[in-house]
Amino acid sequence: MEKNTKRLMVLFSLILIVIPMVVFPSRLGLPLGGGSALNMLYETLFYGIVLFLFRRETTLPALIAGAALTLVYRLALGAVFGVTIIVMYALDASIAFSLGMSKYLPAVLLHALCAPFLMRPVYYGLVESMTHDQAEPEYRVKPRATMKTEDRPTAPAYPSRGYETAGLTAALRPEGKTPLPLPGGEGNQFERAVAYLAEPTAVKMALVVNDEGLTLARFSRSDLPGEVWAPMAVLLEDINRGVLARAGWPENPERLDISTRNLRVVLRRLDHATLMVLADHTIDDTIHIRMAQAADMIRRYMNERYSPALFARAEGRYVSNS
Repeated sequence: MEKNTKRLMVLFSLILIVIPMVVFPSRLGLPLGGGSALNMLYETLFYGIVLFLFRRETTLPALIAGAALTLVYRLALGAVFGVTIIVMYALDASIAFSLGMSKYLPAVLLHALCAPFLMRPVYYGLVESMTHDQAEPEYRVKPRATMKTEDRPTAPAYPSRGYETAGLTAALRPEGKTPLPLPGGEGNQFERAVAYLAEPTAVKMALVVNDEGLTLARFSRSDLPGEVWAPMAVLLEDINRGVLARAGWPENPERLDISTRNLRVVLRRLDHATLMVLADHTIDDTIHIRMAQAADMIRRYMNERYSPALFARAEGRYVSNS
């Protein structure tokens, strides 16, 4: 979960604690709650229904876990509310906690109604994590037959055909960069990453692209031309870097999200490569969670497989030529 999302969640949680304090100890015409196990069962069922409506493509274990976490969160809100009224009104601790967690209905109902909405990003992350853990063995790449180094095809210096097809000139190509090596004959995390990104059916194509615009791995379920879109990832990053530089902001863009009426293009920058997803415009924002997890897979693979000296030489050559 991103830092901004965590901060918003903490902020809204504090608001939910403060609002009942404004009317406490008035019950607004509501009786005291019973706090029975049956009421908590109904409450958990309510959370399960709301979470299911948030994301219908989920599994029963993930739904049960999400509802249980939401209940724990709601009880935590009630406990903090109980501590607050202990400080404000010097109540007995057992009475204050029972009021905050089950009996003072203005607070309990407010917390219960808002809890699943505040827990929505946590639930999405839980679903993605459980789905990834179950699906990862299915995407193990079988080792291919190895070839001698001299028999392997040599990649072109730059995918110029892709730029020409897209109507771009050679002047737009980044100069002076040493490309990240293309994947060898054995299975690699690049292919696992794009397969994981393409699990949602709304994804048309997922790619890993190096700094030269060469495709390191691709998963496609459409007729979109990968040789055109791969160099577009580099071009989009360069254009946005230039726009930021004009505004006096020297940092590079780390994530781009472009939506049209029928297509959504999402890019996530790694140290020496870029993740790119082309999807239907209806895909939800959990694609960013998938891209973060795929980025971790690729970073670990690159750190284990490639020498840091290779990247140091590439960066030095780029700086000297720029």
